[in-house]
Amino acid sequence: MSFFPATAFLRHRDRLAEGAFLAVLTVLVPMAIGVQLYTDFSFTASLVLVNLLQVPAIALLYRWFLPHTLMRRRWALFFGGLPVYILIYEVNTRAGSWIVRHLPFVPEGYRGNLASANPDSIPPLLLQNLDYTLLILLSAIGFLFVLESFRRQHTVDQLQADKLRLELEGLKAQVQPHFFFNTLNNLYALSLQGSPKTSVTIANLSGIMRYVLYEAQQAQVLLAKEIAFIHSYLDLERIRHADENAIQFTVQGTPEGRLIEPLLFLPLIENCFKHSLQQGIAGNRVHLVLSISDDELLFQTSNATAPAGSRAEPGGIGLQNVRKRLALLYPGRHALDVADVNGQFTVTLSLQL
Repeated sequence: MSFFPATAFLRHRDRLAEGAFLAVLTVLVPMAIGVQLYTDFSFTASLVLVNLLQVPAIALLYRWFLPHTLMRRRWALFFGGLPVYILIYEVNTRAGSWIVRHLPFVPEGYRGNLASANPDSIPPLLLQNLDYTLLILLSAIGFLFVLESFRRQHTVDQLQADKLRLELEGLKAQVQPHFFFNTLNNLYALSLQGSPKTSVTIANLSGIMRYVLYEAQQAQVLLAKEIAFIHSYLDLERIRHADENAIQFTVQGTPEGRLIEPLLFLPLIENCFKHSLQQGIAGNRVHLVLSISDDELLFQTSNATAPAGSRAEPGGIGLQNVRKRLALLYPGRHALDVADVNGQFTVTLSLQL
């Protein structure tokens, strides 16, 4: 319909609504009237056929006349053009009546009724039933208002979706610079030491950058790819620590075919190193566990913290970022529990898939 903005989805929905509207107006209503008027179903079917032939005039009403007059509040044009439309509808009615009277499969008695209803006086009387024409007019107006209401709601929903998308992109953008800053600091420290691990670190960083710059721009990625990214990130962290066993990552369950929002776990992982291993706590370990079941995904991080009074507040911006993203992505379908007991800091994230 030219009056409304069109998208592929909306056009498809409009066509379905239009088909239902026309079916009710030109098939169901005439059939209900015919069943009450005639004992012979062939007469009822003929009445339906007559009304089906009025579709061009009805389509002209709701596709062009009403959208360009009433729906745009052009009152003078609407009331001035209404008699013209009624005349056009009368021409359509007469043409339909003439066609049906010359169809051999239409019962002769019904064709006779149409012929006797044809006015011969001058000026010619209206062949159409004005009550039924008024019904069509009011129905078309109601149809357009309902359709416009749906479109406005779709626009509101689209704006809300765009707003959420922009918020998510902003939160994701906060993660990436922070991540690259930390990684470049690691690389800088290795280069100062002349470490042979520098080239390996650069290779790992290159792969991680490809993932963050390309894969992570998608709304969702395969969980298997996110797990591979976490492994690469942990490999970079292991290079900086003498005890490679200080970092453990366990995956339970099958990730194949599962989708997840990219970089969702990264702030939680970074917190483990920021508030734990980088503090030089003796005997500290970082444990990461990802458990995958049919309808739930569980991710848990655990690390020791410095003695009270000498440690930074665990979590901070990273946890705030995760909480905001979860609220947008999994409303009512997530839980994020944080526990700091006896020097052990544990974060448990559960997602309902």
